[in-house]
Amino acid sequence: MLEQYHKRLTEVKERKRLYVKWSAHKERAITHLTEGHQKAERLRQQLERERADVERLKKLSFTNLFYTIVGRRLEKMEKEQQELLQAQLKYEEALHTIEDLEEELKEIQLFLQSLSEPEQEYEQLIMEKKAYLISTDSPLTEQLSSLIDDEEEKKAQLKEYQEAITAGIKAKASLGKAVSSLESASGWSTWDMFGGGMLSTAIKHSHVDEARSEIHHAQRALRHFEEELKDVNAYTDCTIEIDGFLTFADYFFDGFIVDWMVHGKIQDSLSQTTEMVYHVERILRELTREEQALTGEITALKQQRTELVELA
Repeated sequence: MLEQYHKRLTEVKERKRLYVKWSAHKERAITHLTEGHQKAERLRQQLERERADVERLKKLSFTNLFYTIVGRRLEKMEKEQQELLQAQLKYEEALHTIEDLEEELKEIQLFLQSLSEPEQEYEQLIMEKKAYLISTDSPLTEQLSSLIDDEEEKKAQLKEYQEAITAGIKAKASLGKAVSSLESASGWSTWDMFGGGMLSTAIKHSHVDEARSEIHHAQRALRHFEEELKDVNAYTDCTIEIDGFLTFADYFFDGFIVDWMVHGKIQDSLSQTTEMVYHVERILRELTREEQALTGEITALKQQRTELVELA
């Protein structure tokens, strides 16, 4: 009978964990979305200050604007034109982020609905289990139940680590694609500096879209990674320092336009992205150590439970 309660509680507790976890994610996503709308509006107002013809500017994508202005050598772009490109780039990035968050909120809501009402089911099962333990009046049963509860708690924590590690691996992979794009741009920039001509210049510029797209995907992956790290901090004994994930794209795009004017600056963008890869890797190593330690604790609890049953 105790084993049946164990199985039922395991299933309900997992749904309860997911419900609490994703409810928190939903609230944070709503906050990020609100901030995203505010940020987009600030950038739109900045664009109005940069250009009087706002309606035409809205219809002009960053790519078209970029190629319109780079008719001359990028090194000789005027400061106002640089600021215009940067404002347009950040505005489009803000709109893309809003689209991502709106889609994520829909997915989270559907997932939460699929979990039903695990809290009520959990409370009912706990009452039933307590009644059963009282009826058996066996210290051994109570001890076994305590071991099972401890084991399940640590398994729940283990899932938080595993989910964070999965998100971190995805963020690292996404950043790796951005690094690859920037390395390609840097290579073509070198050729361009030594007289590669219009073809090499065009190829270098084509990497602008590729790089900004990869940075956007990386920022989204870093936001998901941060969400999982917050869960680790909330539901385990571990505290992971979270710094710079949500603002990575902002800092990157702050210097993005200027960086693409001079070959050496492309290297700066590459170094910045590579450093973020190292940062993610450091956290992944810490998460893996904690995961391994927790796995060892779970194994020890299983052994205690086995020995207790054998002695019964």
